[in-house]
Amino acid sequence: MEPEINTNHENLDEEGTSPIANTNFMREKIKQRPINKKKLIRSTLITVSLAVIFGAVACLTFVFLSPLINNTLYPEETPAPIALTEETVTDEMQPEDMYADDSAIAAEAYSAAIDMASSEISRIQQQMTTYHFDSSDYIEMYSSLKTIAQKASKGLVTVTGVTSDTTWFNDPYESKGNASGVIVADNGTEYLILVASSAIADAQSIQVTFSDSSNCSAYLKTKDSISSLSVIAVNKKDVSKDTQEKIAPASLGSSNSGVVIGTPVIAIGSPTGTQDSICYGFVTSSNSSLDLADSNYKILTTDIYGSTDASGALINLSGSIVGFIDMSYNSSNVPNVLCAIGITELRPLVEDLSNETKKPYLGIHGQTIPDYIMENQEIPSGAYVTRTDMDSPAMAAGIQSGDIITELNGESITGYDALVSKISDLTVGEDASMTLMRQATEGYIEIAVEATPTSSTQGAE
Repeated sequence: MEPEINTNHENLDEEGTSPIANTNFMREKIKQRPINKKKLIRSTLITVSLAVIFGAVACLTFVFLSPLINNTLYPEETPAPIALTEETVTDEMQPEDMYADDSAIAAEAYSAAIDMASSEISRIQQQMTTYHFDSSDYIEMYSSLKTIAQKASKGLVTVTGVTSDTTWFNDPYESKGNASGVIVADNGTEYLILVASSAIADAQSIQVTFSDSSNCSAYLKTKDSISSLSVIAVNKKDVSKDTQEKIAPASLGSSNSGVVIGTPVIAIGSPTGTQDSICYGFVTSSNSSLDLADSNYKILTTDIYGSTDASGALINLSGSIVGFIDMSYNSSNVPNVLCAIGITELRPLVEDLSNETKKPYLGIHGQTIPDYIMENQEIPSGAYVTRTDMDSPAMAAGIQSGDIITELNGESITGYDALVSKISDLTVGEDASMTLMRQATEGYIEIAVEATPTSSTQGAE
């Protein structure tokens, strides 16, 4: 800065001296230092970069450490694996129980004759011949059946799939499809519910209504493409304590033909197409197998007239489920007669879906050849292949209709049921070696193939 001297003579006093000069005053002019634009831009960029880096580090730290901190402070319960207990048939009378040894009958008759006086016998006989059933007996009987149905209904729910859409005039609306589902298990953190996949297909949200009319949101656990069945889940935290005390997983019984054919059953859920409806009847057959790949599901038919849209379950007089109602497999001759998938063969699938286990899929349809046909026509023992699914692992491996599978991974296959059991033990994605017998001009020839199973089950997307 350069000093600036005032040379203005107008301010001189009489002696010719300036008053300002007498005070030795010097006036300075301050100039602003020029701004270094490059340095300012560089500093700004460095500051912004550091802020971005710090923010990114903070976000990543929060994302990765937050779950760890939450799990440490508020640990969630690990769902217990589902293991469905084997059915017991001791609750119902077996056919062999209706017959007794002749000597036992004689001994019992002799003992009764000794213990009972002739007068007592006459009195009992007279009462039996004179007694006539009236309406009160029927009322009491059906009241008892209704009590069984109401108790079993604690294990049933109404599943509603909600889908949003618009009309031709762009007016929004919600379409709702519902069906009855069965609470098959409680893994400690969730209620697991078996339901037909069609009830929740393309649904944007799923609602479950329990037997006490309370509602909860549900989500897809796993679905199976072969059986078209799904398991959905409801978080137990969303279910009130009062509702938890009023519901319970359903008891699973037996659908073996020797147990259920000719026995009375109760249809619960929505057998008439209306929720909470009840029907009574008998199982008329259970020997028909569903033509589904890699499975041996049996269909139960009844004499119960219901809706073609029926859903729910068939229960025996002990209140245990013997079949899951599915009208999609019903005969066209009797479209309104209730039918259900037998629970005995369905049990392994329900367990896999509940545990989110990948179910191996090869795509083989088959049957077991009766012994007398094998002997008469000299057909090898094994699982007879009726057809294979298009683009399935079995088709890719070269398995054809008419082939007889005799070995799978070195283990002997004696029939189609044995093949289904061995397929369920395979690991998805791992090659499985198979031995086939294929008919040629001069008899059967042995062929070795390898197939890589995929999975027929899929979780939520």
